[in-house]
Amino acid sequence: MAFKDNVWWTRKARIQAERRLLSNAFQSQLLMLWYSFCGVAASIYYLKIDNSVLNNDLPGIIWVVYSVLILCMSGFITGLSFKERAGLIKECYEALNTFYQKAKTDNADIGSISKEYEQILGLCENHTDYDYYLALCIEYVTCTTPKDPKTKLKEGLDRRPTWYHWISISYWIFKNYLLLTLLYLLPIILFVGLERLV
Repeated sequence: MAFKDNVWWTRKARIQAERRLLSNAFQSQLLMLWYSFCGVAASIYYLKIDNSVLNNDLPGIIWVVYSVLILCMSGFITGLSFKERAGLIKECYEALNTFYQKAKTDNADIGSISKEYEQILGLCENHTDYDYYLALCIEYVTCTTPKDPKTKLKEGLDRRPTWYHWISISYWIFKNYLLLTLLYLLPIILFVGLERLV
């Protein structure tokens, strides 16, 4: 594998990492908004019901705990600083494009470029395996050049995804959507569960 190919794939994986972090930032903000709305709606609902009808204080206590959970979650999500991390990764992959252009030239000094390359990589967090797998799969699918019958590589790409990459990406996407669905349904499940308990 040529050095320029490694730089190119690292850049593509970092682009996917930035997208993942920005998506996480958006989903976490949306979840906090949803949880806050559900907490306020439940509080208003229980204010309108006479306590003598409920015969217990359990729903009120649980919704107070829920409100504390929202407060803790907001601090935790702020601490993850998704947008700042995405910004650092964006700076990194923009700098990697410069290294890629330098490495493509015929008289490139790979030794000095690789030292600068390693320094740039150290300025932000690394991408995950799934960012790389996703970049690999997306680039292979979106590449419109013909496939070599022997190697099954497309022209312009030095690697292709295997069945392992496809299964890993499918599992990761399924797991993320399942987790998001459960997180969005959690307040509704809590409310319905409390209503049945009362």
